Amino acid sequence: MSRPPLGGFFDRCAPSWDNGCPAGLTAAISKIFAVARLHPGSRILDVGAGTGILYPFFLKAGAGAYTAVDSSPAMVQRFKAKHPEAAVLEADYEKPIVFPEPFDVIMIFNAFPHFRDEEAVFRRSRSYLSAGGRLFICHSMNREALNAHHRDAGGTVAGDVLISDARMAGLYRKAGFTAVRVENTDHFYSEGTK
Repeated sequence: MSRPPLGGFFDRCAPSWDNGCPAGLTAAISKIFAVARLHPGSRILDVGAGTGILYPFFLKAGAGAYTAVDSSPAMVQRFKAKHPEAAVLEADYEKPIVFPEPFDVIMIFNAFPHFRDEEAVFRRSRSYLSAGGRLFICHSMNREALNAHHRDAGGTVAGDVLISDARMAGLYRKAGFTAVRVENTDHFYSEGTK
C-alpha cells in the first residue's frame, strides 16, 4: 500500500519539535547508545536528524567526524541555529548523496517509518559505510507504541508504521548486512554490519 508524500509535514512541526519530545526520550537514547558501543573517533552519519536531538549524545560518545542529513529545510535550519558548528545537510536520503569519505556509523533514529523506499535506504546506507561499518535503525518507542502514536496523529503520518522484526532483518540481509540484530522491547533497536 502506497503512502502519501510527507510534503511540508516536518517543516510545519519544526518550530515546536523540541517542545514535543516524548517522555523517556533521553533514557531510550542512553540505552541505545549503551548497546551500540560506538567507538571514539568514529565517523558518524545521523540520518533524519531533525533538530539535532542525537548530536550531544554523539559528542559525548567521542564521535570523530559528524554529519547530519534531513530532508526538511525547517528542521535543518533549527539544527544549524542550535549547533552552528555541526555539518548538517538538507538532502533526501532516498536519493544519491555524494559524501567525501565513508562513515563508520550510520544511525537512523526516530525516522525510519517516514521513508517511502525502504530498500533504497538500506542500499544507500551500505554504500556510504566503510568496511566493517554499522547501520543502526532505532526508535525511542517500541513498535506498538510508535504505530499507535502515528495512527493517533493521523493525516500524513497515520500510515507510517514500524515494520515487523522479520521484515526489518530481511531488509538488512537483502542489502548485504551481516551480524543483524533486531529487538523490540521498551524501545526499538536494530543493527547490521557491512
